[in-house]
Amino acid sequence: MTRDRRARSARAVANDQAILEAAISEVLRAGVDHLSLHSVGLEAGLTHGASYARYEDVDELLADLWNSVLCARAVMMFELCMTAAEAPSAESVGALFDFMRNTTPADVASIRVLLTARRITTLHEVVEPFIRSYLERESSRYPDVSVTFMRGMLVFAVMIAQIFVNAQFGWDRDYQDVLETLLRETLESDPRRFVEVVLPIPPPAIPEPGDDLKGQLAYATFRVVGESGFTRATLSRIGRRANRTPGAINMLYHSKEDLVVDAFQSLMRDRWLSVVNFVEVLEEGSITQLLYSSASRENALRQCFILEIGLAAVHSEKLQIAILSGMGELEAIIPQLSNMSDDEKDRLRYLIRSTSFLTIGVTFLSTVTDSMVYTNYNQFAEPFRRAILKDSAPLWSELRRQISERGVGR
Repeated sequence: MTRDRRARSARAVANDQAILEAAISEVLRAGVDHLSLHSVGLEAGLTHGASYARYEDVDELLADLWNSVLCARAVMMFELCMTAAEAPSAESVGALFDFMRNTTPADVASIRVLLTARRITTLHEVVEPFIRSYLERESSRYPDVSVTFMRGMLVFAVMIAQIFVNAQFGWDRDYQDVLETLLRETLESDPRRFVEVVLPIPPPAIPEPGDDLKGQLAYATFRVVGESGFTRATLSRIGRRANRTPGAINMLYHSKEDLVVDAFQSLMRDRWLSVVNFVEVLEEGSITQLLYSSASRENALRQCFILEIGLAAVHSEKLQIAILSGMGELEAIIPQLSNMSDDEKDRLRYLIRSTSFLTIGVTFLSTVTDSMVYTNYNQFAEPFRRAILKDSAPLWSELRRQISERGVGR
């Protein structure tokens, strides 16, 4: 009897492990919103009903997955970020990048679950202790919250963006080396050298719509997708927000994807990443203003919408193409530039990418915690700007000159 009981226990443990590993795979393949006990059971290679016997519903599975596996991975990454901020060195920053270069599926899944939890009540209940204990803590270990903690949070934001995007679109090992150097030089700078920049409250990046039908539909799409996620953002919900019927929407768009892509592209056209605006981003104070705006509560609608598009792109080719197009707009102008070597063009591409990832990370993390609203960005943004320009000011000046004189990217 005892031997049989142990055998059953061993099988149960093996099944539990298989289910959790399969759940991680399914989170990466289809996204949190498309996770189901049925698909997890199939991925785990278990008999029909095995996952149902273990979990009452998919929310219970996600809660167990976070508590059993994913939370520990998030804590490890966060602590590496804080160590790098507290005692910056080649070793501490290198350890963080070793973690990133050896990212596991569980690491990617932990980020996706963390970023999704805000709109799934049962999931948020189990993720919230991590948010309170780490992302919002003012521990005695970090007495100068305005500097060490803030810098660690911004490094964490960069890591989230890097791992999130790399899992979706692939790694660039050469760029990781560039980013590692930039972050180490930023963190090694003395924060007392950078005085606080007084900034105005930024206006909303998504203004209230006018009478234009497409503008009204885009605004309704921003709200519904940002609040409910792409999967739950039905045309009926969007139509009700815009006071339009689904049939009226179908007169303009063939599908929900087409509507969301058009809304996304309209937002990107007005963003800081437009070519003619980006060439000013390395002026003193500009990155500080950029990050402050990205984290502002005034832009909560934009933050949530951009995040949800990124989360949904895992199972939508149209959204993937739209994101790649938006991210690649700036880099696409580089081959057109003259008087630059291939190495210089690579450096310029990496500078653009670094600022982009920092901003994306702050945008994403702002949907998770209010800590980003109270951050003094200048003590990170200004040394980051100087690290970028340390050996590359001539390249940046040349980019500005060519855009100005030739209208490249307009």
